[in-house]
Amino acid sequence: MYNLMSSELYKWRKSRAFYVCLLSALVCIVLVWLSFWVEDQVERGNIENGTMGFAVMEPDAEGGEATGILDDLDIMLMIQTFVGGGFSTLFIALFVCVWVVGEYTNGAVKNTVGKGCSRLHVFMAKYISSVVSALALNLVIILAVVLTGAAVTGPARIGETFWLDCLVYAGLQLMLGLAYAGVIAMVGEFTRSMAVSIGISILLAALSPALASAADLIFKAVHSDFRVSDYWIVSLIEHCPYEGIDMDFAGRAVCATAMWMIVSLSAGLVHFRNADV
Repeated sequence: MYNLMSSELYKWRKSRAFYVCLLSALVCIVLVWLSFWVEDQVERGNIENGTMGFAVMEPDAEGGEATGILDDLDIMLMIQTFVGGGFSTLFIALFVCVWVVGEYTNGAVKNTVGKGCSRLHVFMAKYISSVVSALALNLVIILAVVLTGAAVTGPARIGETFWLDCLVYAGLQLMLGLAYAGVIAMVGEFTRSMAVSIGISILLAALSPALASAADLIFKAVHSDFRVSDYWIVSLIEHCPYEGIDMDFAGRAVCATAMWMIVSLSAGLVHFRNADV
């Protein structure tokens, strides 16, 4: 198992897919913040009207001083937008699909199993590396949003409770991201097709919260208090509040993370042990 994990770590360091996903996410974050900064400067009259397509008909002013969009922009809201709005889950899904399915398409899994390695250890190593990669991607995205936001809006915009809210929210999202990556790893193991696994992963990220809400309505119609969205990992990622998180949500997040990691790991392992490599 140790040798397999060392091999996974080495391949992870050499993986171009991971760095491409990471760099793409960072570029998107910087471009979004840059567009807000340019629009803010146009509204304040510091940059010529129409720069980069941002045109202001009548700049707002309060007390004789022009205001900009950054005055109403909250860094925590931007963190929630990037992490809970499907941005980070998309990059996690893309990389995990490439990471898992790519091992089948290039024959690495077949060679490893053929050398006498335990199937249990082979799948466990790939599963662990998948969830760790998701943890790294999520963490870097959160740090990038915070640092870029502080550089654009100014450190003075960071309130007294910002760091506590940020730590709690980041902790929950990093934890939920582990379970989400585990589910995507299971999908990759079941399908073993790059196109199919990526398609299913995108559908899970985009449509599953709506389907979970529809299931909630069905349970409500039969007078049941059970809510699917309370325990579906993507719904929890999307609806995680960035301030005032109560113990009820935190408890459900912990339970859902443990449940989906156990389900995805067990299902993936059973399929990997019984299916042809």
